[in-house]
Amino acid sequence: MKNSWKIILLLSLVIIMALFAGGLSNNPRDIPSPLVNKPASNFTAPVLNSQETISLADHKGKWVLVNFWGSWCVSCVAEHPYLMQLAKIAEKRDDFMIIGVDFRDTIEGANTFLKRHGNPGYKHAFDPKQKIAIDWGVYGAPESYLVDPTGMIKLKHTGPLYFGWFEKVALPQIQGKTNGSN
Repeated sequence: MKNSWKIILLLSLVIIMALFAGGLSNNPRDIPSPLVNKPASNFTAPVLNSQETISLADHKGKWVLVNFWGSWCVSCVAEHPYLMQLAKIAEKRDDFMIIGVDFRDTIEGANTFLKRHGNPGYKHAFDPKQKIAIDWGVYGAPESYLVDPTGMIKLKHTGPLYFGWFEKVALPQIQGKTNGSN
């Protein structure tokens, strides 16, 4: 009788450890999106600090990184130095560009953020009522989507983009050497 309890306890411990080990291998940034490999939802929105509008459809034929951010977002501050660097990469390429989408924000908040942390130079769609963010299934900020030249979402990245992300994740996608994993 004592041995059967020891066996049950040992098996329970092994099962718990296996479940724990399996959970450790999951990447918390891998939030699946049903939008990957689907057409990107087009949007037309006012450009922050401009009288013009920006539309995703106007950029078909290029790879477009759509980056959702807000001045209220702490992780967006951490991501911003890399976006400043990524903007310089985009300037040198004919096939890649960035559109920022400032959502759930105020113009004053956005302007203060860009003044404090630097303006990367690409256009930012202003989405205070989150219409674009909702259409794109955004959970929070920052989130980024890579859209191919035909207008299909090829990948989604949840959380701040990190130094080297373009070379590791986006560039292989652009060169056709990956299947869209993050």
